[in-house]
Amino acid sequence: MTEKKEKSFFVKVMMLIWYGLTQPFVWLWRKLSGFFKRLDYRRIGNRIVHITGDFFHWLLFRVLLPKKYRKLSKRDIYRIIFKADTPAGKRFDVWLLVLIGLNLVVIMLDSFDAVHANIRWVLKGVEWLLTIIFTLEYYLRIYCLNRPWKYIFSFYGIIDFLSIFPAYLSLLIPATQTLTVLRMLRTLRIFRIFNMQRFLQESFRLLNAIRRSVAKILIFMLFVFIAAIILGAIVYMFESGKNPAMSNIPKAIYWAVVTITTVGYGDISPVTPMGQFISMIVMLLGYSIIAVPTGIVVGETINEFKHNKPAGESDDMVPEDFDEYDESGECKAAGGERKAESGEGAAVAARFCTHCGHTETDPDAKFCRYCGTVLSKSQPSGWINDFFSGE
Repeated sequence: MTEKKEKSFFVKVMMLIWYGLTQPFVWLWRKLSGFFKRLDYRRIGNRIVHITGDFFHWLLFRVLLPKKYRKLSKRDIYRIIFKADTPAGKRFDVWLLVLIGLNLVVIMLDSFDAVHANIRWVLKGVEWLLTIIFTLEYYLRIYCLNRPWKYIFSFYGIIDFLSIFPAYLSLLIPATQTLTVLRMLRTLRIFRIFNMQRFLQESFRLLNAIRRSVAKILIFMLFVFIAAIILGAIVYMFESGKNPAMSNIPKAIYWAVVTITTVGYGDISPVTPMGQFISMIVMLLGYSIIAVPTGIVVGETINEFKHNKPAGESDDMVPEDFDEYDESGECKAAGGERKAESGEGAAVAARFCTHCGHTETDPDAKFCRYCGTVLSKSQPSGWINDFFSGE
């Protein structure tokens, strides 16, 4: 009885000590949880966004920009950043491409051990300088728009965000620093910057063809996936216990996928006669499968070209529906609706300024409205020669 009483007393003492140690933490947790429940997170988020925006605005228009550029209106900033039909807009976009290329070179150099050991901090400084430049440029894109959310959630807006987000994420997860190569996606603007309307037209045709092929390709990939599982399980049945490389079904499925796609790493291969016979069948099946998705996309591309090619269009015609692209990737005709010739509804062929690259659709215009250069029917290219001259 005495021993039981001593054990009971010891348990009560331990429970009392435990209660005394944990009770303050329980009380603190309840207070903190109640405090966080009462917070207005939307208001806090808006406040953080406004403070960040005010800081970037002060940094740009009070510190970094030269005095002659600090009085630029939102309209002027919009034309420089979003429009590539003026000399200033082209210079802005081309310099961005130069900085993106420089950033890619820095990332590649940093991947070499010898370079990383010697000039790691120099490369790090250049990379963060470029990140700050791209961040300020992203802020200017939001600042000059009346409806910034339309740009933020557009195709190019998401790309611009992904080009700067990995750099800040690398402060928490260093391995994500390599993802800054996503800035190369911003070079997709090169077609808009250089007024490559024909390339834009063909890219949209290809995208439309791929979009219509997605359902067929997904169904095809489902059957290939099912076939890989079945073939992997069959080979495992013959190879188990005889081939250490195929010790389980997932490894056998991996072998089936590598074989059916004709990749053939060679790290896993059957050793039994029956497994090698099945392997031969899978190889032949792989060659016949490769042509299926290619044929689907090619067929849809041909249909897209036949469906969208206007009657009488020649190969040297300027596409009439791809004059100007906004940041959401949507096509819009420059200067509003197309004018017709002779009342028959025929499209007016666009002409170009060989100096600044502006696309002019006014049939009566003989000179560029921005720089006064004589308009030409050929694609603009002369502005590249005097780009760095500052004219």
